[in-house]
Amino acid sequence: MNEGSQALASPDPAERRRHARYRFAEAIVIRQANGTCTRATTSEISISGLSATTALHLVVGEKVQLSPVAGATINAIVRRNSGTVYGFEFIDPPDKVVEGIHALCRGLFPFRGAKEYAN
Repeated sequence: MNEGSQALASPDPAERRRHARYRFAEAIVIRQANGTCTRATTSEISISGLSATTALHLVVGEKVQLSPVAGATINAIVRRNSGTVYGFEFIDPPDKVVEGIHALCRGLFPFRGAKEYAN
């Protein structure tokens, strides 16, 4: 884990994920390998991936492109599915995109533990 990723590592030991997640609701486009594109709405983001809701049927393990993510198109793999919510892991994001995600996350509320910020 590099120094930048460590700064956004999940502080909760019970959290299975490598990186802290942040609330993030934005429209994105998912492009499948066959060229099919559809709109989706994100619900959270981290340095290593994001979750999004879409009506498109995706298969766990499928490789897709997501855009825009920190202003760029990024390759990802479908890691989980629960109804219409999909979890995507970024595949080798360019350093510039990782820096953009770091900057974005610094201004967002944590996905879990937001009660601390309710006051």
